Amino acid sequence: MVAGSPAAERLVADLLDDGRAAIPDRRAVLADRLATFTDARVERYWQLLGMLHGRPTFEPSVPAVQWWIAALRAAS
Repeated sequence: MVAGSPAAERLVADLLDDGRAAIPDRRAVLADRLATFTDARVERYWQLLGMLHGRPTFEPSVPAVQWWIAALRAAS
């Protein structure tokens, strides 16, 4: 699903429960907060550190969070 598409907009609205009283710039604020803590290099660091300690690798979450940020910004 492409961020900014009508289907993505419906998903964002459903997840944020936009039917309630909306906080001004709620989507932009949430996108900025998520972007602050979304860094693929940090996620890769934790993956490599886990491998050094014999832990199983995990599915990267950064791409999903980056899509969520793009969808929030496309709709704001």
